[in-house]
Amino acid sequence: MPEKMDQNNQLQFEQTVDTALGWVAHLRSDSASEQDRQAFALWLAESDANRRAMDEALALWDDLGVVRHMPLATEALPEAANNRNWLPTALAAAACLVLAVFLWPLTSPEPVTAQYQTATGERRDIALQDGSRALLNTGSSLEVTYADDERLITLKRGEAWFQVKPDQERPFHVDAGEARITAIGTAFNVYVHNGTTDITVTEGVVRVTELGETGARAATAEVLRKDQRLLVNPGRWQVSTSDIAQQLAWRSGQLVAREMPLLDLVAQIQRYYDKNIVVTDPDVAAMSVSGVFDLDQPDATLRALALSLDLETEELDDASVRLLKAGQ
Repeated sequence: MPEKMDQNNQLQFEQTVDTALGWVAHLRSDSASEQDRQAFALWLAESDANRRAMDEALALWDDLGVVRHMPLATEALPEAANNRNWLPTALAAAACLVLAVFLWPLTSPEPVTAQYQTATGERRDIALQDGSRALLNTGSSLEVTYADDERLITLKRGEAWFQVKPDQERPFHVDAGEARITAIGTAFNVYVHNGTTDITVTEGVVRVTELGETGARAATAEVLRKDQRLLVNPGRWQVSTSDIAQQLAWRSGQLVAREMPLLDLVAQIQRYYDKNIVVTDPDVAAMSVSGVFDLDQPDATLRALALSLDLETEELDDASVRLLKAGQ
């Protein structure tokens, strides 16, 4: 009787392996769905026999990494089903394939991606999933992707200031234009405009590396510390010391100008203004400006600027306004 019981148990165990192999064949196919994976997880958990079969199989393997290079020999299964000598090898293959292919999607979630953007004149303070912070400036867009091994932010356009929560296991990357900025625990500003990536460090240290193909040469890289600024242009990287108060005044809705060319000032105001600002007079364009301007009231700011420089504004149409000398 015990012998008969052993034979029955062996047969049942072999049937369990057959079931496991059926899961392998199905779940490795293109037709497998998320519901299939959930059903498999339930099957795996429903009995100790299923788990013992996997445990015994796993004991035969010292390195599960070999599974990545092992083909699924589904075509050999019918022949193997008629030959019980296949049991140890098939059991090991089934368990390892199940663990590597099916448990991985269930236990390792897909990277989490989120999109954020601002309209003209809008600023947005974003609390990121890991406890970091992103302050997004006007007309900006970024994509945030968090995985187990990294935190990746892509600044698609505009400007953002980041305050990074330290995490030694997951570096914090910001890809912007032709540069990747990497930080562990720091704060920095990134502005993408006209093919230039403008990076300013406000706390700690960041590493900036060149993105894209570099051919035979090594990728350009720079380490920046607090109060340093890097302008990344194609073929040219320029490091300087930054005036943080002026550079990041936008966070409080201000624009600080110190002997700033009028055209540069107009370009900054334009980012917050829904009308096109036109300067056609060369004498007006050659002016320089100093002062503190309110970015949240661009129309009033433009009028105050005109008054201080003895200029006036002229409405060209509903979408454009021109700066010109008073009385012209």
